[in-house]
Amino acid sequence: MPDAPMLFQPLKLRGLKTRNRVVISPMCQYSAHDGHLDEWHLVHLGRFAIGGAGIVFTEATAVQKRGRITHGCPGLWADSQIPGHTRVAQFLLRHGAIPAIQLGHAGRKAGMQRPWFGNGPLGEDDFARGDMPWTPVGASAIPVAEGWPVPHELTVAEIQALIADYVSAAHRA
Repeated sequence: MPDAPMLFQPLKLRGLKTRNRVVISPMCQYSAHDGHLDEWHLVHLGRFAIGGAGIVFTEATAVQKRGRITHGCPGLWADSQIPGHTRVAQFLLRHGAIPAIQLGHAGRKAGMQRPWFGNGPLGEDDFARGDMPWTPVGASAIPVAEGWPVPHELTVAEIQALIADYVSAAHRA
């Protein structure tokens, strides 16, 4: 396709070749259950592959349960989460897109409300829905803002464990 605009020309990335340069960036949907992807994610992400995108990223995917932004964030901290990711990735591949993932840890911003519930720290209404709080972690014991929980300051050993959890999640991906 030499006459096609650059956006619609294939792109080589090491051993991969995309059908075009259209990349769907990660979009937090906060719709996972216990870190598991489900039909929501298949439909949401699959439509981009069907629509012709070259690369489709899943949303921010936590490497630790305590690293989720909200209770609705996907994860890859457990083997039980692999099948949902595999199902979505295989669907994207079947429809011509390269699946990609954003692994992450929310740090001191972990444990907040889903946007449609206020986007703040978890509170009584969230607890009533079953969204119980957890202690966020960070490089320091400084909260995001006034009224937010004070994070646990990670030790060197905990930082090393977090790095290992990134490696484990990457292997699961």
